[in-house]
Amino acid sequence: MIEFFVKHRVTTIMFVLVFVVLGIYSYSNLLVEKTPKIDFPIVTVSVTYPGATPLEVDTLVVKKIEDAVSEISEIKKIKSRAYDSLAFVSIEFLIEANVNVKSIEVKDKVDAIINDLPDDIEKPVIEKFDPLMVPVMDLVLYSDTLDTRDLYEYADKTLRTKFSSIAGVAKVDLYGGKKRQINVWLDPMLMKQYYISIGEVINAMKVKNLNVPAGTLEKGFSSLGARFTGEFENIDEIAEMRMVSSDGSIFQLKDIAVIEDSFKKVESMARYKGKEVVGLSINKASDGNAVYISQQMRRRLNDFRKILPKGAKLDIASDTTTFIVNETNATKWSILIGLLLTAAILYLFIGRWDIAIIACIIIPTSIISTLFPMWASKFSINMMTLLAIASVLGTLISNAIVIIENVLVHLDRHDDPEKAAIDGTKEVVVPIIAATGTNLVVFMPLSMMGGIVGVFMQSFGLTVVYATLFSVLASFCLTPMMCAAILKSRKAKQSGSVKRNLFLDLLLTPLHWIRKSIDHGIEFLKKECKHIFDLTFRYPKMTIIVIILMFFGSFMLVPYIENDFSPRSDENQLTINMTLPQGSTIERTLETCKMVEGYLDKIPERKSYLTKIGENGVENAKITFDLVSLKDRKRKDIEIMDELTKFIATIPDVEVSYERGMSVESGTGDVAIDLYGVDYDTMIGLSEEMKDSMQRSGYFKSVILSYKYPRDEIRMKPLQEKLVEYGVTAASVGSSFRSSVYGEDSNTYKEKGEEYKVNIELNDAYAQDFDDIKVMSVPSRKGLIPLDELGSLTTEKAVPTIRRRDRDRVIHLDGFLGKSSLGIVTGILDKRFKTIQFPEGYGYRYVGNSEHMDETNRELGKAFVLAVILTFMLLCALMDSLIAYPITVMSTVFISITGMILGLFFLGLSINIASLMGVVMLVGMVVNNAILLLDHTLIKMREGVPVKEALWLGASEKFRAIMMTSLAIILGVLPQLWSVMEAKKSMGAVMTGGMIASVVLTFVLVPVVFWYLERFEKRLFRR
Repeated sequence: MIEFFVKHRVTTIMFVLVFVVLGIYSYSNLLVEKTPKIDFPIVTVSVTYPGATPLEVDTLVVKKIEDAVSEISEIKKIKSRAYDSLAFVSIEFLIEANVNVKSIEVKDKVDAIINDLPDDIEKPVIEKFDPLMVPVMDLVLYSDTLDTRDLYEYADKTLRTKFSSIAGVAKVDLYGGKKRQINVWLDPMLMKQYYISIGEVINAMKVKNLNVPAGTLEKGFSSLGARFTGEFENIDEIAEMRMVSSDGSIFQLKDIAVIEDSFKKVESMARYKGKEVVGLSINKASDGNAVYISQQMRRRLNDFRKILPKGAKLDIASDTTTFIVNETNATKWSILIGLLLTAAILYLFIGRWDIAIIACIIIPTSIISTLFPMWASKFSINMMTLLAIASVLGTLISNAIVIIENVLVHLDRHDDPEKAAIDGTKEVVVPIIAATGTNLVVFMPLSMMGGIVGVFMQSFGLTVVYATLFSVLASFCLTPMMCAAILKSRKAKQSGSVKRNLFLDLLLTPLHWIRKSIDHGIEFLKKECKHIFDLTFRYPKMTIIVIILMFFGSFMLVPYIENDFSPRSDENQLTINMTLPQGSTIERTLETCKMVEGYLDKIPERKSYLTKIGENGVENAKITFDLVSLKDRKRKDIEIMDELTKFIATIPDVEVSYERGMSVESGTGDVAIDLYGVDYDTMIGLSEEMKDSMQRSGYFKSVILSYKYPRDEIRMKPLQEKLVEYGVTAASVGSSFRSSVYGEDSNTYKEKGEEYKVNIELNDAYAQDFDDIKVMSVPSRKGLIPLDELGSLTTEKAVPTIRRRDRDRVIHLDGFLGKSSLGIVTGILDKRFKTIQFPEGYGYRYVGNSEHMDETNRELGKAFVLAVILTFMLLCALMDSLIAYPITVMSTVFISITGMILGLFFLGLSINIASLMGVVMLVGMVVNNAILLLDHTLIKMREGVPVKEALWLGASEKFRAIMMTSLAIILGVLPQLWSVMEAKKSMGAVMTGGMIASVVLTFVLVPVVFWYLERFEKRLFRR
């Protein structure tokens, strides 16, 4: 086949171009995303229970849903939260479960118990959940002249529809502003005067405000529809609606109430750069292209602005694709730089531009071709696939380097380039297959890992496999063909058959000097290597002992290396989460936000900030703080965060946490702990002790408890004898109580085809404190009577937000690190928590990132072991050796670990998912040097050369090839050390350190180990 490709050049070019063209076509169809597309096996159930306390939500909604869904198979864990008026249940299934099927099963279980849930709940919302799904972008609508109610109305009725028409947009969420609502504010004093209750007002409106189709009248060949129309046609009609009291008097609604065309009670707000705005979050569909959506929104932004009401403005507040696009472009530049560095290395080592040209063709060809199977596998361009291509850059050319180097040897023997290309390639088929095979058996286990991390690794591992396969294809067809077509022997050049450009030679004189210096350097290193070689064989046992000590000694540095799950990067954005005490009003939260916004305005690195108030309670606020690009500022985001921490610490009663970079579980702390037990009050005490211990450890910026000090609430407990005496039921009293305080909005008002809620409740002036509650009236057979006549009214503490894990109540602690790392701090906390007396049945467990880190370490550990075993088996099979060859080659894996540890330690990077991936990857890379050395050694041994001499010939004659391939891999990943993504830095440090250690120690350890094992194998098998 090699001979065919060399002699049929056009055929070879067309064969390779088929994959290149398919790759270019595939590139246009590949989505650009931040993370791989994953169908997370998570289904959520959200139930709104207006006016209910967390305890009521927990007892009446959450527990019943948990009991129902727990019967479903393949459940991994169930988590739930009970908020004011909201129940949230999250069911996570095993990764192999079909989330679409499980979603249907959850829906069926919830529907089966719907009649057991309170009547006042809204329809449960059941949906698949993606923790990595974030809005593509946020836009804000604001005005100096228009009210936020009008802005909300326009955004809801017009802009939402316009934005949703863009291809790939799934939904547009609105937040902030004021939602239009017709408010009926009842005056309790006037109601008593007219002898009417709030329930009677609500029922009177219900029976009046309706349209009823009466059917069709037919006569002859024509028909006529009939309809009763009783719905309100304007606001005045609502105000003038006639009411009849219990004593028969007739009056209008406006006689006892103020009717306003106003807005719903504000429970959430949005602010942009200090101005109140209406926010619109653009969410993409599962198969949508975030970058395309962002581009379309920006392209059509001026068109949207032209149709805005006079005085309104529309701006982009945040765009999550900016970082994706920048990182994609940065990776492209890294690949280009790696390509140029590799080409430069080839020229400087061999001194021929034609070889550099071959490299510049081989690498892009392999990368572009890889895009085709990526698209066929339904992958996207994301951080994992980009990381895969950037990491494999050096290995794409390593096989070609081996071939080129051997072809040059043959060219020096005779002048026929075709024969040199064919023979030179055939001679190195075995080491190339061995090197490629080791890469494949290493990366295949990465793509087969289990758990959520396995789904992430699938696109990474298979992308590397695809690129490696195309590099082999290029090595055996394109590389020899190009060698035959381009390369000429040195004799031909010297004889003048190849014309030289004197001007070009003069221009490149400095490069010639550098190349000659490198040649001298290589020869010097070979001489020094010979001295080391002789020294190691003079003291072979001592050599092995020293290297073993180096290996185990490097592990003494591991405790000083930070240990994380996934490193956070500077993505030009900080999220500030603030929580005020339970019972705080939205006005208090707003004032706190204004204080922080005022400080943000003074930070020179600011770009903009978007504030959201009222997510999961009016006491919560979130500020998304966008920074100018990292290259345009002097401080990193972590330094700015430290400055903000000092300022917010001066604001009383504020709990604050920060988010930066990507997290699988957004909103959780760096260290997340669930405290479990039997008695909730005992758990509260233990959680306070744990929080205090964490704060006193000195490692945390802030520690946040899920348990909040409860706010006061007024409770009414009815007396049964009173209910019987007055002829009322507990349900009617509770309904009147609820409607008076919370309001009742079951009625609607229609205008221009749109529906608006009509809310009926007591005027706020009469529903402010305990005394107002006492005089609220309910109808009875003895007339209107105050609430306190029917039972006792008391002020008690309300149960705050309740969290559950696997159907048990837990108290959650989130610790946000100020220094050190997850792995180190959890070990320290375990020691500190031993001083806390946990009663029997009580304990804690690390969750969040700790769970993911444990799963990742476990799966990567299995992948590493499998990679080592498969690599060993492959080497045994290729060389028909059980001991000497495979064990010697595998010894390079362990010496490279020393370099990995030193790389992370001296560069100040952490052990994390990316660095562990690098460790597994290096199993298939560091063995290549030993394979080259020993393959040539075995050839010489077959020629009758003694073992020691053959080992030196293998080391010396393959010295340049080993240096070139290793430097190609190192330079391919070197640009990653300057990436803004910490994951890339960690992987780059591991691969660079491991390859350097492999290069240095291969010439020291491999010959000695092979010498010992080869003699042992001969004695064992009596060869």
